[in-house]
Amino acid sequence: MSVPRPIVNVAGRLATTEDELRDLATLGWVSTTEEHGKLFMTGRHEYKAKFILHLRPKLGLTNHEIARVLAVEDAPYSVKDVPAILGRNVG
Repeated sequence: MSVPRPIVNVAGRLATTEDELRDLATLGWVSTTEEHGKLFMTGRHEYKAKFILHLRPKLGLTNHEIARVLAVEDAPYSVKDVPAILGRNVG
């Protein structure tokens, strides 16, 4: 099990915002934990967030399409499988 890291640090490494990571957690795509009023995320979920954040702008996927991909795809995630999962050309 990986050690939870402060979400602010995860956001910095992924070049995103804490709010964006909270949104991913609200959608149920990643998990966060709260300790002493601060949010944390494990490396496993950071890796998943990185994949999701790649799908949005680079492939232009909607939340519905991302949910479909995540329902099928497990780590290690692969962008090359996305078109087959969605049944269309992406990117």
